[in-house]
Parts: sequence; structure tokens; C-alpha cells
Amino acid sequence: MKPDHPLIMLFLTLFFRQDSPASGVMMSMLMALLRTIYLKGSRREIICEALLCGALTITAISISLYFGASENMTMSIGGIIGFIGVRKIWEYLTSYIQKKLLGK
Repeated sequence: MKPDHPLIMLFLTLFFRQDSPASGVMMSMLMALLRTIYLKGSRREIICEALLCGALTITAISISLYFGASENMTMSIGGIIGFIGVRKIWEYLTSYIQKKLLGK
């Protein structure tokens, strides 16, 4: 594909526009993809982790915007979620819920 291909230009425009939720999702997926490749995950793990991080980022961004966070935080939220990963976030949340709600 040529650099002036419409899909590449759309991707670059959305990615570098930091106030767009799409940029946060793309950053999250990119970070998850690179982290899973670095940890020598299988192809299935790479794809699933990237998709799950992207979905979790959409949720986190919508919640943060609801509570009044700046739209400029979308890239940061995506980067953090992609770097930490879905499995670790799941562990943190279940531990928190067990401590706070169940008293364990």
C-alpha cells in the first residue's frame, strides 16, 4: 500500500488525534500486541489480548468521560491498559472486590 492510501491516512489521523477515543483504543491494542509478542505469546494470545484490551479501553474511556475526565486522557488510558494487560487488571479487580465487599 502506498503511504497516501485512504485507510492508512485514516489510521494515522485517528491515532495522532489524542482527544479521540479511537486513539486510546488503538494505543491499547498496539501496546497489548507488542507486550504479548515480547512475552512470546501464541498467535491466538496476541490477537485475544489486543482485542480484550481494546474493549476494556472503550469501557474505561466512556466511564472516565462520564465522570468528567478530560478527553486528552484517552491515549494515556489506552497505553496503561495495554501495558498492564487484561489478566493483571482482572486479578487486581477480583482482589479488590474480595477485600472490600466480601471482607477476605
